[in-house]
Amino acid sequence: MDSPTHILAERQTSDASRVTVAISLHNYRDYVTSCLDSVGAQTIPSLDLIVVDDCSSDEGADEVRRWLDENGDRFGRYLLARHATNCGLAAARNTAFARARTEYVFVLDADNLLYPRCLQQLAMGLDESSASFGFCYLEKFGAAAGLHNISPWRPSSLQRGNTIDAMTMIRRSVWESVGGYSVDMPAMGWEDFDLWFKVARINGWGIQIPEVLGRYRVHLDSMIRTVTNPRIDELWEYLRARYPESFTQTDN
Repeated sequence: MDSPTHILAERQTSDASRVTVAISLHNYRDYVTSCLDSVGAQTIPSLDLIVVDDCSSDEGADEVRRWLDENGDRFGRYLLARHATNCGLAAARNTAFARARTEYVFVLDADNLLYPRCLQQLAMGLDESSASFGFCYLEKFGAAAGLHNISPWRPSSLQRGNTIDAMTMIRRSVWESVGGYSVDMPAMGWEDFDLWFKVARINGWGIQIPEVLGRYRVHLDSMIRTVTNPRIDELWEYLRARYPESFTQTDN
């Protein structure tokens, strides 16, 4: 879905950053400040920030603007944009990638958190490899506990389900090569899973950094539970039709 995008705040003081944090925001006013604090506390010295508010109804964008007024000097460049209508996660992430100017983009939802070394370690992993994206172990918190992202990249496993969260650092050139996040899926919630199929199609891959570097908030009323899961059969049918080659692969 296309929607006019309004720029609510923007400033650039340096072009030294190689990493942009792209935050998707929709009705997470109560969480976004903590998320931003964790971004501001990153050990990586130069950093850009883009927040895309997907037409929230809870004044979350105002919280972001207030935070930027107080902490914006941390970033070489920051941008706060707002969709005029709600377009969904895929469109919000595409908006952020399209407006980023750095080599790497880290995808972050506004209710999640980063440990200070997260971006530094992921950028190092990409610098030292040809990987399309980098990901780390994530600590679940909220309605569940445990670890996520513990399985390494393996294209043949895509046909059995998604084991890699959207919270990853992606080469912006790879996002461009695969055509971005798909906006035509039957239901929201598997946008990142669909992207991994696209990466596999171009023989890309993900490098796993075996450290707990982020925190993934689990909600009892999450979109996955309320919107995605009831249409799971449609989503699998969509993926099988769109990426048939991924459903014939076997483990090496």
